[in-house]
Amino acid sequence: MITTRCCPTQYPIMELKKLDIDTELPELFYRLCPSAKENTLATKQIIQTVHSHTLTVVLSALSLSASGMEAEELLYELQTCGLSISSGEAVELYKDGDYTDGLMAEHLKKLLQLGKLSDPCLDVLRNLSLLSSSGVLKNAFKNWLKLPSLNDVNYLAKYGFIHDDRENRKISLHPLIREIVALETLPSVSNCHTLLDSLHCICLVHGLEVKRTQNVIDSLISITENIMIDIPEDYLLFLQDMFPYLEKYLVTDYLPKLVERIEYVMKPDANAGQDNPYHQLNAHSCCDRALLLDYKAELFLIKNDYKNALKKRLKAVSVLEPYHTEDADQRTANLLSNLYNNLSNTYLLIKKPKEAAKMLHTALTIRQEYAHLGLAESHDMLQQLMNLTNMLILSKNAEMAKQVLSAYESLVLEHEGTQTLDNGICQMMYGAIALSEGNAKEAELHLLSAENIILEVMGTDNDYAKTVYLYLNNLYSRWQEPEQALAYKNKYECLLLGTL
Repeated sequence: MITTRCCPTQYPIMELKKLDIDTELPELFYRLCPSAKENTLATKQIIQTVHSHTLTVVLSALSLSASGMEAEELLYELQTCGLSISSGEAVELYKDGDYTDGLMAEHLKKLLQLGKLSDPCLDVLRNLSLLSSSGVLKNAFKNWLKLPSLNDVNYLAKYGFIHDDRENRKISLHPLIREIVALETLPSVSNCHTLLDSLHCICLVHGLEVKRTQNVIDSLISITENIMIDIPEDYLLFLQDMFPYLEKYLVTDYLPKLVERIEYVMKPDANAGQDNPYHQLNAHSCCDRALLLDYKAELFLIKNDYKNALKKRLKAVSVLEPYHTEDADQRTANLLSNLYNNLSNTYLLIKKPKEAAKMLHTALTIRQEYAHLGLAESHDMLQQLMNLTNMLILSKNAEMAKQVLSAYESLVLEHEGTQTLDNGICQMMYGAIALSEGNAKEAELHLLSAENIILEVMGTDNDYAKTVYLYLNNLYSRWQEPEQALAYKNKYECLLLGTL
C-alpha cells in the first residue's frame, strides 16, 4: 500500500521522499540522455518547465535522446506551446487522479507531437490504449495487429511512450499516457478492426491459444470497456462470441456486465434518426434475441435459479424454431442446435433425464440435418458430444460413452492438439469412466494426464482442477493408497479455502 494521505504507526514504513529538483532530477535526466550534460542550464530549465513531474522529466529526456534535438530546441518547444505554466495546481490535479486536465496532460500532448509519429506508430499507440494498463504480451500484440516487425513498438519504447517490461515480455502505457492517447487517437471498432478481428477469432475457436488465456481475457474485457462503438453490428458479434469464451475459462464475474452491454447495443436509440447505426439494430435478428435469452438463462444457472433459466431457454427456442426450415443459414441452424443442447443441460440440472435426452437428440439431429453447412465441424459439436457422454455415464452405458468420447477426442486432437483444455476435459472423462468400471490403473493414467493438462492451461483455482482432485482422491481411497488420497483431499480443501 502506498499513500501520501496518512502516516500509519502500527506497520513498518518506508518513506519515499520527493526527488530533489536541483540534484536528483537532473541526474535522472542525464542518465536517460547523457548528451544533456553539455547544456546543464537548458536541462534544468526543461525540468522546471514541466513542473518537475518525474513522468514528464523522463519523457522529455527520452524524447531529447531519441530525436537528436538540442536541449534548447526542446526547451523552446515546451515554452512556446501556448500554455500557462505559472500555476502549480496541476500537481494536485494529477495526484487526485484527474488525468485529463492540467499541465501534465498538456506537456505530454506536446511531447507526443514532438515525436512527429508516423501513422503506423500512432496506430500502435491507439490499439495499445485499448488494452489493460497492466500490460499485454509483446509477441501476442504483434500477432494480433499483424505487424511485420516490432520496430515501431521498440521505437516508441525508446521515446518512453511505451513501457517495455522485458522481464515479463509485456508492453503497456502509463495510465496518463494511455488516457491522452485515447483522447487524441479515438480508438474505435472501425480503426482498431485488426485487433478486434484477431481476438474475435480466438473467441470463435474456443481455446486454440490456451497457454496465455489470461492475457486474452484481460484484453477482451479492456477493449469492451474502452472502445468507441461506431459499427454496432460488428461490435455486437464481438460481444456475443466473447461470452462463451469467458464462460469456458470460468470468468463468470464479468458475464452479467457483458450481457448488459449486449442488450444495450441491441436497443435502438430512442432519439436517433433513420441514419443512426443504433437505429438500424431496431429490427435485430431473431438469432440475436434468442442468443440474448440464452445468455440470460446462463446467468440464472450461475445463481442456481434453474426455474427461470428453463423459462428463458424455452423462450429462446420458441423465438428461433419458426426459422427451422430447409433454407436456414449456418448461423441459425448452429444456434438452434446449441439452444436445444443448452436446454438439455438445464433439464439435467432439474433432474428430468427423459426431457434432457430428448432435447440433446434434437440438437444432434439438427447438426446432421444441416451437415452440408459444416455444422459437424463446429466447436459447439464438442459440447454436445460431452453432454451425451455424461448422459451415457449416468445411464451406466460405459461402452457407448467411450465410443462417443473417442469421437470427441479425435476432433480435439485434429483441430486443437494435446495440451488444450478440451483434451484435459476429455482425459478427465476417460478417467471417470474407468473409475466407474473399477479399472484403477487406467483411471489413474487418464486422471493424472488430465491434472497435468488442466493445471498447465488453467492453473489450480478453477472447478476443473477441483473435479480432478475429487476423482483422484476417490481413486486412491478405493485403491488403498491413503497417503495419495490424503494429498489430493488436502489439495481440494485448499482450493475451497483459496490457499493453494
